[in-house]
Amino acid sequence: MNSSRRALLKAGLVASPLLALNLFKPVVVSAAVAPSQSELWYWYPGHSLAIKAAGKDTGGTCMWMLVENSPKEGVPFHKHLNEDESFYVVDGQFEITVGDKTVIGGPGTYAYGPRNTPHRWTNVGRARGRLLNVFTPAGLENYFLAVAVPIASSSAKPCVDMAAMAIKMASLRGKYGLIRTGERKYPSTDESFGCST
Repeated sequence: MNSSRRALLKAGLVASPLLALNLFKPVVVSAAVAPSQSELWYWYPGHSLAIKAAGKDTGGTCMWMLVENSPKEGVPFHKHLNEDESFYVVDGQFEITVGDKTVIGGPGTYAYGPRNTPHRWTNVGRARGRLLNVFTPAGLENYFLAVAVPIASSSAKPCVDMAAMAIKMASLRGKYGLIRTGERKYPSTDESFGCST
């Protein structure tokens, strides 16, 4: 009998009494199913978003957010003090930069951004694109729900006073550990987004 097989058997013998005592129990936080009604969309500078799963759905372990935006839209360089973030391209073409590494790709492209690491993402395609962001642990959804503007659909353009919104965002960033560290790839100069003059 080789040494790896002996180690496996030994581990099994040690674990067997513990299993008999029922010390190893599976942990189920809760089962969550996405609602069948239409998604609730919000507008935030650089993208529209729908929260697919919040901390209340995942026992606080993570938050899933679907974002959608037009070409040349995205977020500025920033970092999270409290969350790791994963990025998964659903539709379109995105440039995702994490630290000093940049990836450009379409559906299936994945990137991981550990907390305290500056990152940004931008739709660099020719059409609207969708990106799934997963934050671990949950909690940042409360920031987005406090500052984002409810919209009727993912492509709706609400009338937003950007100066007032910037003040509101700045007042809450510290509370949620969201630190802006740079600019967007394509900076916006809109002072009143979506408002007709």
